[in-house]
Amino acid sequence: MSTAVLSAPPVQPALFPPPSVPLHFTDGDRYEWPHTGDVWVRAGGDWVPTPDDGSGYLTDAEVRAQLHRAVVNWDVTHRFVPANPGGDLPGRLILALSPVHEAAQYVRDHQGDWLVPLRELVAQHDDDAAYDIPGVISGTALTDVLRTIVAEQPRVRMTYDEVAGRVYARYERAVELPGSRGFVECLHVFVFAASSAEVA
Repeated sequence: MSTAVLSAPPVQPALFPPPSVPLHFTDGDRYEWPHTGDVWVRAGGDWVPTPDDGSGYLTDAEVRAQLHRAVVNWDVTHRFVPANPGGDLPGRLILALSPVHEAAQYVRDHQGDWLVPLRELVAQHDDDAAYDIPGVISGTALTDVLRTIVAEQPRVRMTYDEVAGRVYARYERAVELPGSRGFVECLHVFVFAASSAEVA
């Protein structure tokens, strides 16, 4: 499991609640209240306030319950940010994956190099289109997305971390730069869902 921590996302109002409650947590995950600036980072199996103000720790059960309430009540004041896998993707290398579990899809936001739910990233550009993005996709849809990534993108690397309940896909996407063509590294993290308000 990775203990890498992403830099903190800017405090900005979210359009959507967390897409789901993760099936499993892993060290380096973040639980945030963007409206107050409170942040807990999972380390050694506990959720530690960051910075540590001595107010105590949270347990997985407490974070799970808070996220569940946020999902069910459409509460945008709670945010879950998966741990950044860092340079080496955790888990075993895969070429394909059978439908395994419903999952929330997080992607790298290149504006600040952190992970956000896919529909929040879409909402930054088109609020209306974001409502068409499901918070959680079925295991079959997850498999379809991975197949599409493999078929359409160069230099794909995919891993499956069964303990953390996550699938990672990293690849390079061509982008047009002034006077040349370059590549940007893309990262998708599919976090298996324990509960969600919707599944597509």
